[in-house]
Amino acid sequence: MTSAAWQRGFKNALICLVGVSTFLGVLTFAISTIFQQTFQLSFVMAFIIFWIFIFAVFVCSWLYGKNSSGSVLLDCGPHPARSLFLFNAVLFLLIGAGGSFAFLAINFDKFGIAGALFGITFSVYWVIMAFGRLQIREHGIWQYWSLLKWHKIQSYQWEGETDCTLILQAKTKLPFLGRGALPVPIEHKDAIDELIKKYRAVVP
Repeated sequence: MTSAAWQRGFKNALICLVGVSTFLGVLTFAISTIFQQTFQLSFVMAFIIFWIFIFAVFVCSWLYGKNSSGSVLLDCGPHPARSLFLFNAVLFLLIGAGGSFAFLAINFDKFGIAGALFGITFSVYWVIMAFGRLQIREHGIWQYWSLLKWHKIQSYQWEGETDCTLILQAKTKLPFLGRGALPVPIEHKDAIDELIKKYRAVVP
C-alpha cells in the first residue's frame, strides 16, 4: 500500500466510523424504546440488523458490478494487502466455526448462532476482498470488489513517483464520500491513464 492510499483509507474509515456509530446509536435507541429491551440487548439486535443489510448490499453490488463491467482491458493484479485479507478470512472463519464472537455472544443460547453466522459471513467478505483485482474494464474501473463506471468519474489525478497512487473523485451529492485512492503498479500507470482518458471521453 502506498502512503497516499493509507492516508485516504484512514480518512474514509473515520468517516464510515462516525456514520456507522451514529446509525447504530439511533437504531439501538429506537429498538430499546419501542420493544422495551435493555440497551445492551438492543445494541446487539441493531448490530445484527445492520450487518445483514450491509452484507446483502455488498454482495449484490459485487455481483452486479461483475456482471455489468464488460470485458477486461487491463489487469493490474491483486490488492497489495491481499495477505492481510486472507488472514482476516481465516480468523473470522475460525471464530464463526467456534460459534462465539466476543462482541455478540452476550448470551450463547440466544446469540451463539448469530455470532457464528457473523463470523462466517465476515469471512466470506474478506475472501471476496482478498481475491479482488484492480482492472480497467469496458464499462469502468473494477476496484478490486466494486465497479466505478466511467460516467461516475468526476476527476482523477496521480500521486507519487515510485509508489504510484490513482486518486479518484466520484460524482456524488456528498463529495467527501466519493474520494478514493488506488495503489497502482508503476508499470501500468501510462496504460491506465490512456484508457481512462479514452473511455471517459466517449461517455455521454
